[in-house]
Amino acid sequence: MEGIVVRDLKKTYGSGERLVKALDGVSFEIAQGEFTVILGPSGSGKSTLLNLLGGMDRATDGTAEVFGKDVTKYTSRQLVDYRRRDIGFVFQFYNLMPNLTARENVAIARCEGSMDELAALKEVGLSERANNFPSQLSGGEQQRVSIARAIVKKPPLLLCDEPTGALDSKTGRRILALLKNLQNEIGTTVVIVTHNAKLAQVADKVILLSDGKIADIQTNPTPAEAGDIEW
Repeated sequence: MEGIVVRDLKKTYGSGERLVKALDGVSFEIAQGEFTVILGPSGSGKSTLLNLLGGMDRATDGTAEVFGKDVTKYTSRQLVDYRRRDIGFVFQFYNLMPNLTARENVAIARCEGSMDELAALKEVGLSERANNFPSQLSGGEQQRVSIARAIVKKPPLLLCDEPTGALDSKTGRRILALLKNLQNEIGTTVVIVTHNAKLAQVADKVILLSDGKIADIQTNPTPAEAGDIEW
């Protein structure tokens, strides 16, 4: 299966004097199974890029081929199927349903070919907390439930928006280690957007964004272990 190939991707908002170039001709490649960190300050375009890769927004111009198919050409229906089948999303603030248990929060993301929700919770070390509600879980546990929800359908691509941003350093390292394990054990392609430069140490590839453009692309032949990162 092919990876991700982005060519001259652009996203603009407004027009005339109010034109905002959120992404201004971005090009890069991510190999299948690679762990990539997209790094940049607030307003650099990294969340916009993640939304385009995940089919949650449409590009103004350019192409984004994900596993051999250009998602910028998808119809609305195709984008729904793409998000449901191929993409797992992990957000900074978990987005769990407060009136559902951990197991139920994971189960709502299942589709044809999914793993069992308890198996997904076991993957993140939370099978014993399956019947707890989000209010009964710590921040790190809630984030692990959100990861279980993202991987239950066994997506080939996992997109993470500041997944450790609301966590302390110890819990953040644990979440990073979990994401690395998913990459190594399942072969998931993992893309993280963050402003935290420390996370770049665990990545196979680091894409630096600035003002909607690629500032640099770096590869890391010897990524650090998540537990060795100084937060």
